[in-house]
Amino acid sequence: MKIALLLCLVPLATAGFSANAEVSPKNDISCALCMTVMEVLDATITDPTNEQEVAVFLDQICSFLPDLLQQECHTMILEYTDDIIELLVNQYLAPRDVCDALTLCP
Repeated sequence: MKIALLLCLVPLATAGFSANAEVSPKNDISCALCMTVMEVLDATITDPTNEQEVAVFLDQICSFLPDLLQQECHTMILEYTDDIIELLVNQYLAPRDVCDALTLCP
């Protein structure tokens, strides 16, 4: 189910993406990518007290994305892991609220 959700959302995230395009912090691609990662994470976390496990899981989600988005995903995870854990796990925010708080959605 989680992979099916991810596979349904990836085409939305890749629409209009070109190999030479830079993804700015606040656009439809970064928002769709953030929402996909947060939704999968939110549905999968079983032990929110283990922050390293959460960080590793977040980075693994990137491997399910098309090659063009994997580096952007890894960069997002490295930059925002602490914030993601705080917002999603500790404050129990919805995925959209997390992406809004990270200013990744317009």
